[in-house]
Amino acid sequence: MRKKRFDLAVLLAAGGFYLVNRLWLSRAAGGPAGWFLSCYANDIFAGAAIVAWTDLLLRWGRLPPVRSWQQTAPLLLACGLVWEVLAPVWKPGAVFDPWDFAAYQAGGILWQVGQACSSTSGTGL
Repeated sequence: MRKKRFDLAVLLAAGGFYLVNRLWLSRAAGGPAGWFLSCYANDIFAGAAIVAWTDLLLRWGRLPPVRSWQQTAPLLLACGLVWEVLAPVWKPGAVFDPWDFAAYQAGGILWQVGQACSSTSGTGL
């Protein structure tokens, strides 16, 4: 049950961060921080949210959950290919950014670290 709560918390945090960043934070911050918030911060949270959502769906379907980077890396690579390679083909204004692949993977790593910490701590989620 603790891991489901962790996944839900990640989804809520990612959604909340996206809203705050999109509506206020990326515009309020300037310089390199503003650039990072505008370009890559949402992608990092998206990587964590994608893995959390996948983990929840697998658990709800009574299938084996996401357990390692060997599962998260290909999942996020496939998602990145859709958003970064296929989306520019059919969506005007979409751009290919290879660094987004790294941002998605960073989010997956953060999810795995958080998942490991929440399962080992007695007071975690």
